[in-house]
Amino acid sequence: MVCRVEIKRLNSLELLVYSSARTLTRFNHVIPSPEGARNLFDSLRDSSSRSALLGMTFFLVASMILSACDSGVAPLPTLATVNSRTPVASAAARAPTSTATPLAATVNGQPIFLSDYQSELARYESAATSLGLKVEGDYKTRVLSALIDKSLMLQAANAAGIKVTDAQLVEAYNKAVSERGNEAAFNQWLTANFYTADQFRAALKEGMIISAMQAQIATSVPTQAEQVHARHILLATQDDANKVLADLKAGGDFAKIAIARSLDQSRVNGGDLGWFAINGLTVPEVAKAAFDLQPKQMSGVVKSALGFHVVQTLERGTRPLSPTSLALRQQQAINKWIEELRAKAAIQKFV
Repeated sequence: MVCRVEIKRLNSLELLVYSSARTLTRFNHVIPSPEGARNLFDSLRDSSSRSALLGMTFFLVASMILSACDSGVAPLPTLATVNSRTPVASAAARAPTSTATPLAATVNGQPIFLSDYQSELARYESAATSLGLKVEGDYKTRVLSALIDKSLMLQAANAAGIKVTDAQLVEAYNKAVSERGNEAAFNQWLTANFYTADQFRAALKEGMIISAMQAQIATSVPTQAEQVHARHILLATQDDANKVLADLKAGGDFAKIAIARSLDQSRVNGGDLGWFAINGLTVPEVAKAAFDLQPKQMSGVVKSALGFHVVQTLERGTRPLSPTSLALRQQQAINKWIEELRAKAAIQKFV
């Protein structure tokens, strides 16, 4: 089926899987597949998202306290875990150290302590077990990769002058406590998730800073883009597509032929796919074909994984992006930003 890319609001199980550097903040995440958390675990393909998934900070009751950082933080997901023994204000800015404290890695001279890496691994393993997922594959490398991404983002935020005030942090921390019911219940949760109170405050602060930095990236994404309004007919074989194309060239009514012969669900609308941007369809071959055409023009036979298509562009122009398309482009911009940070970074790994 050819359809526009959609955003899905995560349920509590998937929030457990996708909790990452945005620690305890409510968010939506761009998901190209309608499958649940266990399928998401295996389905991500791009390195940034997979690093985020496998290097995440897990929270056994994340859905109960995800609103802790809503104030002043943009509703976008972050792509790395948050865990540090020191508050981020000093963590991102401190000079390289010659301490004998064991390290897992250094990022532009800044340390990732072995103990923090081990705590992150413990959170991952515990949460994976609670979700019924097998702990397998090279997840340790991916956990470290996510911690490296977190360090890079914190360094970039520090360079950009992004700060979280003590008052904002206290408000977020108190809200997290209240969401658990009381101080005793919250302390129990901290212990179950391998946190001291100070470590949790540091993680919370880091998540708020990273979210604010990502908000700057997101707001730089244009809210308008060139789009096309197109329709298509999907056929099973090349011969079928050639026959339909010949009928259309002979003056056949596109909508009627789509209703009668198309294999796609869009046939009920005469094959109409509506307006979409270049990255707005689940079948990129159809999107490319539509963008290569001028209004009223028709393609030849276009092959995709679904079969063979005939595409017609009806209109084109610059239009506001839908919330779904805008969020997808914002996520892509964040992914690209992280990749650029990595490409320029001096990274040493010791595990």
